[in-house]
Amino acid sequence: MTVRAVLRYVSYVMHRHPSAETTATARCLNPDCQWTAAPTGDADMCIGHTGRTGHMTFLREFSEVAVVERAQ
Repeated sequence: MTVRAVLRYVSYVMHRHPSAETTATARCLNPDCQWTAAPTGDADMCIGHTGRTGHMTFLREFSEVAVVERAQ
């Protein structure tokens, strides 16, 4: 009796979930400022802060729900 190994490789692809929205948070990098934005779907929240303060540098972080499916 012989032993055979069967190797199968399956390809997958990841993409944004179709019914989920991307969420963004931000904080001002001006050393004297403590401004942060709560998680929101509006990625332009820094523009209003710049208009009020003149601060122009921010750290933005984006998150989204992803789904993995078998590649066709």
